[in-house]
Amino acid sequence: MLNRLYKLFIAILVVIVPLPGLACAVCYTDNGMSGASIALIIIVSSFLILFFSNKILKKIFNKFI
Repeated sequence: MLNRLYKLFIAILVVIVPLPGLACAVCYTDNGMSGASIALIIIVSSFLILFFSNKILKKIFNKFI
């Protein structure tokens, strides 16, 4: 069970982490997005990633402790 969750977590990280590298902030601002909207996207996505990883890690640690 832990091995499957570990592999899923790594797969999600491999997919999510490189996404910001696909485009630069200058390209986004040229297409109409302001710096504040980029910051809001980063804050919300960081919150979601941390929220779900916290839930997963709590389940894993509570199972073994």
